[in-house]
Amino acid sequence: MRTTQLVDIFSDDERQKLIDIYYSHEEYDTEEMLKAPVCDKTMDVVEDRIRSLIGTDYKYVSGNYYQHTKPFYPHTDFKKEWKESINMVIPLEDFTDKGRLIVFDQEWLDDSRTWMMLHPVKNYDVNKALPGIPCDYNITNKTGDKIEEFFYKAHLTHFPMWCWQHLSGQSYRFEENSIIIFDNKKIHCTSNFTGVKTGLTLRYMKK
Repeated sequence: MRTTQLVDIFSDDERQKLIDIYYSHEEYDTEEMLKAPVCDKTMDVVEDRIRSLIGTDYKYVSGNYYQHTKPFYPHTDFKKEWKESINMVIPLEDFTDKGRLIVFDQEWLDDSRTWMMLHPVKNYDVNKALPGIPCDYNITNKTGDKIEEFFYKAHLTHFPMWCWQHLSGQSYRFEENSIIIFDNKKIHCTSNFTGVKTGLTLRYMKK
């Protein structure tokens, strides 16, 4: 499917309810991206609005809240058992200088992974970590070239340019009350930013 961003999907009141749910947790998972689980209260807020966008052909399969203060690695959230699924990113709070979501054209067709780039491999329960960079692996649609220089300088300077070779993609504003929808197999990451941003990601599988 084609990646798309839809604005003004949620009201300020709905977004605040989701923010309150996130902050109601007493502890969070994953140091680099403080995660919290999705609960029934979350679905009560978002379900009707999401159904108006995707209909009833999809069923909810997983999701989580997250907050971070530094860029997160390229990764995917796909599971082969889902066969066909979409990822829906809902920005909740953006206190950054230029926080964006980067969705690459390239896909990883196996279960979810996180590429550690130049960093040591860490033990993640989900999105299992892999050493190296995405193009070291069997990703789809490699460009055969270095990443476009303007795109790199605008969004991805937290790693050297060569780390992003064979990748291409688009950036999407982390705009509050919007929703960004893309194929769950697509590799994605955050842009280089300073500040704090909080979001919610939901994954739906085609029935």
